[in-house]
This record gives sequence, C-alpha cells and structure tokens, in this order.
Amino acid sequence: MEEFKKKLQRRLILLSSGLCFACAAVILSGRFSSGPSAPEHLRDFMDGFQLGIILGISCVLFSIFVRVLMAIRSPDRLKKLYISETDERKLFILQKSGSSGMNIVMYGLAVATAVAGNFNSMIFFTLLGATIFVSLVRLIFKLYYHKKY
Repeated sequence: MEEFKKKLQRRLILLSSGLCFACAAVILSGRFSSGPSAPEHLRDFMDGFQLGIILGISCVLFSIFVRVLMAIRSPDRLKKLYISETDERKLFILQKSGSSGMNIVMYGLAVATAVAGNFNSMIFFTLLGATIFVSLVRLIFKLYYHKKY
C-alpha cells in the first residue's frame, strides 16, 4: 500500500503542475484574441470556447486532485481507491475501449482547437468537429463495453 501511496503522491505533483498550467492559460487567454480576420461573433464564440475548454480541464484536474489528496490522508479511502484502480473488470473495459490513447487524442484535439482559434476560424471548426467526434466515439465504446461486460 505504501508503493501505491507513493504513486499517488507523484500523481499529485503532475496534477498540481497541470493546474498551474491551466491557471496560467486562463490568465493569458485574455491577452490573445482570435485574430482580426474572423467576424466578431466567431471571435466571441472561439474565445468562449477556449476559456470553456481550459476551465473544463481545470475542473477535471481539480476534482481528481481532491480525490487523490483525500485518499492519501484517509486509510479507508486509500484502500477504496486502490481497489477501484486495480479492479480487473474496469481495467478490461478501459483496455477494450482504448482509453489511454483516446484520452490523449481527445485532450490533444481540445487543446489544439483552443490554440487554433487564435489563428484561423476554419481550422478551429475543423478541430472542434474532430474533438466532438472522438469524444462521442469514446463515450459509445465505454457504454457498449459496460453493457457487454
């Protein structure tokens, strides 16, 4: 269990650095605009989307951070988290749905969409469509394998 606790402490460090990066991105997002080439309503939409993506990822990171921090401080929660993370059924479902690779692709597309909004509206909407598509595919696979197994 001590090894798992050390793993969680390393995870806390990664989560806190991700939160710091997200806070810096929120602060800097007001300095960059979507560019003068896009119409005003598109600029507003892209700026709002960028802020929403950053805040959404921040909320997810913060909730995971709190859950891990509470698990480290409580032996009962630590045991429950360990059981949850080592559950063979969950691991099998995650493997079947391609969880790791899909997460990387999904978050990468979301960040690329937010960045592309600063340069070109066509690229922004293309990446937004790809992000939505990958998210839906992931959701469908997850629901399918939860019902199947």
